[in-house]
Amino acid sequence: MKSAILPLAVVFSLSLLPASRSEAAIPLFNGTCPGGLEIHADEGGPVYVNGRETRLKKFNDDYFEASDSNSGVTLSITRSPDGGVQMSYTGKGGANGVCTVGGSSAGAARATGAAPATEVTCESVGKAQTECDMDTHGDVQVVRQLSRTECVQGQNWGLYHHSVWVKDGCRAVFRNVPGGSRAPSRRPAGAGNELLGACNVRAKADGALVTRVPVNDQTTELIVDYPDGRFLCMVRNDGLVESLTPIRKRGQ
Repeated sequence: MKSAILPLAVVFSLSLLPASRSEAAIPLFNGTCPGGLEIHADEGGPVYVNGRETRLKKFNDDYFEASDSNSGVTLSITRSPDGGVQMSYTGKGGANGVCTVGGSSAGAARATGAAPATEVTCESVGKAQTECDMDTHGDVQVVRQLSRTECVQGQNWGLYHHSVWVKDGCRAVFRNVPGGSRAPSRRPAGAGNELLGACNVRAKADGALVTRVPVNDQTTELIVDYPDGRFLCMVRNDGLVESLTPIRKRGQ
């Protein structure tokens, strides 16, 4: 049987085809996570935490986990359709949070060893939720409201461990007042709980929230532990679950 010979023009055309999604790899990026963690990823890996190489595991073309046995930190790294990167982390003692990718003034302060900002301006654009890095160990207060919308703690602004969040049009200057006691950390009313509830309905099980990362103004990424393993839940802020993807079986 004679072997088929492709014309040279066809061979050349095939060589110019774009790489398939199966060849997608982790992109080059830098980032920072609460607790002074400095993250660097080379194109295709590896990923480093404070200069230490991590164990990188790829679950699919858009989701990776990088584990640092020294600090006990696991990074959850997600590639968005537009090529961007979202990252969150879990650590010892139940520590978890959202990381900053691409550098920021807060990240630069941590890189140089400076203290996190004790006063920040944080703005909700188009009523969307926004998180701003700041030192929240103390009495965080609104020192100057910049929006027409009144900023009310627990309703349209509140605190995480290393950031302040605003939503529904709140824009204000927040200051950490020394000597005060830290205000309770509260998530936006109806945000984390309702989105987790939507994922639970889709999974037909009660899950434990690991991390929550805003992807854009309409969609949020939740990483949830269910009885049969860890799942990535992409859910719209109106409660519509776009996808529920298993990323780790129980016991792995």
